[in-house]
Amino acid sequence: MPNNLKESYETFKKAYEKLKEFIETDNQSEKDRAAIIHAYEYTFELFWKALQRYLQDFETVSETGPGATIRNAFQFGLIDDGQDYMDMLRDRNLIAHTYKENISIDIHDRIVNTHINTLEAFIKEFDKKII
Repeated sequence: MPNNLKESYETFKKAYEKLKEFIETDNQSEKDRAAIIHAYEYTFELFWKALQRYLQDFETVSETGPGATIRNAFQFGLIDDGQDYMDMLRDRNLIAHTYKENISIDIHDRIVNTHINTLEAFIKEFDKKII
């Protein structure tokens, strides 16, 4: 587990790059879909934990958990559209707690078409805050 914000954020960015690589080489197979979904779960966890660490270190927010972290990040102006991030959390929860092929296909499509862009926009803005 990373020891500080910079390490947490860098670990998240590496996971994001791997997710992006999986998306770029997606052949629409069940195997590729599973790999993308798994990489997304991991990337999302690292994302919200790095964000939580920032909030704890710089905004003295003590609430924990992904939902509270996203709400606080929106309140403090770290993210622009809180609903996009809550949608990402919803998809992560659906993946983690249920498996139905039609749901996995829908989530895969949202990861590839929406969530990856949301994460990319976050990185572009957040890089300015911690560098």
